[in-house]
Amino acid sequence: MTEDDHVMYCAICRTEVPFEMPPCPDGHDEECPELVCTGCGTAIFLAPVVVWSVGRPDGARVAPLQRRAA
Repeated sequence: MTEDDHVMYCAICRTEVPFEMPPCPDGHDEECPELVCTGCGTAIFLAPVVVWSVGRPDGARVAPLQRRAA
């Protein structure tokens, strides 16, 4: 991974700035999901969101229902 991979838009700085990975106390090393803006220090968390179904007896995940026009 190069430094250019971490140049992103910062909503606080309102421009594209480099983001760096802080020391990770959780032991993620190079795969830490947290990045910090080098301009203002704003932290962002890059991780996939997992949605689990509630109410299924087998605990299986289901896709959310799509809304339909009337």
